[in-house]
Amino acid sequence: MKITTPKGIFIIREAVADDIPQLVDVHVASWNATYFWHFPKPTPEIRTQGWEKNFKERPDGWFCFIAQKENGEVAGFATGTSFKDNELKYDAQLNKIHFLKQYHRLGLGRILVGEVVKRFLSMGFHSMLLFTDPRNDNIRFYEVLQGQRILNKDGKFHGTYGWKDLQVLANLCNK
Repeated sequence: MKITTPKGIFIIREAVADDIPQLVDVHVASWNATYFWHFPKPTPEIRTQGWEKNFKERPDGWFCFIAQKENGEVAGFATGTSFKDNELKYDAQLNKIHFLKQYHRLGLGRILVGEVVKRFLSMGFHSMLLFTDPRNDNIRFYEVLQGQRILNKDGKFHGTYGWKDLQVLANLCNK
């Protein structure tokens, strides 16, 4: 799929193992910019190991979509997996979503979430959650996508959002 934005044309596609070096670069840069208060910082070596393992083993139905400029530069990615937990009754997890700062607010995140949701629906999943840090400056993105804050047993919010009906989210992402 091709998307035209003020910052150029982007191709939305499923990631392949050859994308690992760029995925590592985006992951480290985005994570460090978003979670600037967190130490120790992830290294490219640690991220490379994780990406290689995921592409090789595909744990829990793991998959990844990327937004890539026509020149080949990866601007961002989103990953998904199945989710099993006895307390939280969700089928799937938006495991990661990261973009380089210069590609925020172009609609690419919504499109990637939509691709993740479509994949989940094709896998027979009907609900999804994600875990983030509540101090994440980009947290409003999940609320715009109508994610519901999930509170812990003490009634506190620790950064978990859920969507009970993925078809509703798919429709929202396709607008």
